[in-house]
Amino acid sequence: MRRAAWMAVPLLGALIALPTRASAQMNISVRFGTRLGPEIGVYGYSPERYGDWHNNYQRWTPVTLYDINGHYYRNSVRGARAVQVYSYNNEFFLPPQDRGWANRGDRRFNYNRRPGEADYGRARPYSPVHVDPRLGDEIGVFNYSPERAGDWRRNYRRWTPVTAYEVNGHYYQNKGAGARPVSMYRYRNEYFLPPTDRAFAGRDRRFNYNNQPNDQDRSRVRDRP
Repeated sequence: MRRAAWMAVPLLGALIALPTRASAQMNISVRFGTRLGPEIGVYGYSPERYGDWHNNYQRWTPVTLYDINGHYYRNSVRGARAVQVYSYNNEFFLPPQDRGWANRGDRRFNYNRRPGEADYGRARPYSPVHVDPRLGDEIGVFNYSPERAGDWRRNYRRWTPVTAYEVNGHYYQNKGAGARPVSMYRYRNEYFLPPTDRAFAGRDRRFNYNNQPNDQDRSRVRDRP
């Protein structure tokens, strides 16, 4: 009996080590007003950034995110796929792909939700640029959409002007070293740039036009799924 259990351990490790093939990504239609929260940036594991896993994985925190049309959020909607990742120093990253790590096994980690090939293929690469931890969580910023935020002529007063902070093309909630302030709006927990309609310019006196988005901000944000 003990021998059978002992033989099952390497087999389990081998199964864990093999990357799972994510099912074909469905285009999930997200209902207006759904509180997904900010999009979460997910990185590939890097020992330079998160420490060698042999000595550091117990310091990482297993977290479940939800894949919606190739983007990750803390909250789930119908059709979203749960993906287990790690969090460390306010960053989220996929677990190591080393076979040795899989054989070691982290009992806190939900292997039924381990990332698949698609997740590893879209993970952000490691960047040696230091990010000030005071910046807090990264936030997802989107284009203005009248379908989601309402026609600006009738609804802009319902939006809340906020300032986010851009570092290396990413946006954060708090001010930190080297960050550039960017004025935008928040509505129903979504962050988006102001409308590009010429008639909107200067309409909202609450908005800080000294920090209005530039062409680079406009080019890097995307539409809400």
